[in-house]
Amino acid sequence: MPLPRGLRKRCEAVLAGLDLPSPLTVDGFRASLEQLRGRPIVMEPLPVLGRDAPCGLWIALPSVDAVFYEQHTSPAHQDLIKLHELGHVLCGHSSVLELSHLTALMPDLTPEAVTQVIGANRTSYDTVEEQEAEMIALLLADRCGSADPVDPASNRLAESLLHPVRTRRWRKR
Repeated sequence: MPLPRGLRKRCEAVLAGLDLPSPLTVDGFRASLEQLRGRPIVMEPLPVLGRDAPCGLWIALPSVDAVFYEQHTSPAHQDLIKLHELGHVLCGHSSVLELSHLTALMPDLTPEAVTQVIGANRTSYDTVEEQEAEMIALLLADRCGSADPVDPASNRLAESLLHPVRTRRWRKR
């Protein structure tokens, strides 16, 4: 799925409206978002949920936002996952995941709380919400300096999302 037209500009405008800490860090952004929302945001490593599980997720509970991130990856990738999930929080997306993942994370969760977590699985990037969250994460990671010099594949992904695609017309010779 191609990126929606104007995605980067929309996300830059969202970020421009924020009072971001300087220097910008993932934890500083989380604290700013807590203040903006008037509720705590906790970040916890994900337990191992299985092969098709997301590498990060956000659950909006009645009094707290819980952000979970993959713990078995590089620190830079963990930062990108955290920023992606915080991007969902910032944009006001629905917090969604499969029920099996939710019960594995929080086995004591009541049925009432489960009904507050509605929606579909977010393990792909084919929705506008996922693309917005990823763009927010990449823009923030760029400001944080969270590029991963050891992982050129993630840098190529970031570059492809942050920079517009340039097409060339090839002439037959």
